Amino acid sequence: MQEETCAKMVEQGKRRRISKKQKAEIVLTLLRGESIEELSRNNSIAVHEIAQWRDSFLEGGSKGLMKRSKSNSREAELERIIGRQQMEIELLKKKTKGFGRNNGNT
Repeated sequence: MQEETCAKMVEQGKRRRISKKQKAEIVLTLLRGESIEELSRNNSIAVHEIAQWRDSFLEGGSKGLMKRSKSNSREAELERIIGRQQMEIELLKKKTKGFGRNNGNT
């Protein structure tokens, strides 16, 4: 029944819109082990479309992991710099303690 509806829509030049959520569910089902052909049949979607979704999904996931690790390393670097600067400020405070005061010699 779904195949007939999809075929009619394609003949009429209309395409069924599939939400991001539905695409993600189909890709996750695929990654869990269901065959791509079966998903294609059950959802009336071409195999190559599902394969493209899968590839985009995996690429996006790996990019997301890379961004996080880059930002985490950048954050760690900035925290080290701030720590060093705090230590320098404390050392300067100790060195200059009493500097500029009259020290009772008037």
